[in-house]
Amino acid sequence: MPNFCAAPNCTRKSTQSDLAFFRFPRDPARCQKWVENCRRADLEDKTPDQLNKHYRLCAKHFETSMICRTSPYRTVLRDNAIPTIFDLTSHLNNPHSRHRKRIKELLMKLLNRNQNIRK
Repeated sequence: MPNFCAAPNCTRKSTQSDLAFFRFPRDPARCQKWVENCRRADLEDKTPDQLNKHYRLCAKHFETSMICRTSPYRTVLRDNAIPTIFDLTSHLNNPHSRHRKRIKELLMKLLNRNQNIRK
């Protein structure tokens, strides 16, 4: 079964490349930092064990200095690794975004409001 990246706006999955995927840490403080940096509200109520078991982030979300290749077949994170690289803006142009309809509605309200002000 392929791993999917849990980062917002990331469509990478393990079957597409040799890119490494990393489980959320079990350490509560570090896991919380990963969730905060991901900015996914739906992950905030999950326990570190749930996140570790069901969610992954791909290597693209970590500075290269946080990633260690222990062999040609194994890639691991440093113990203090925190994901810091995210595209938090592309959802505005992503036709598959769950929030696209809401964003469009808000934009239409703003446009209508501006037209009413001009009249």
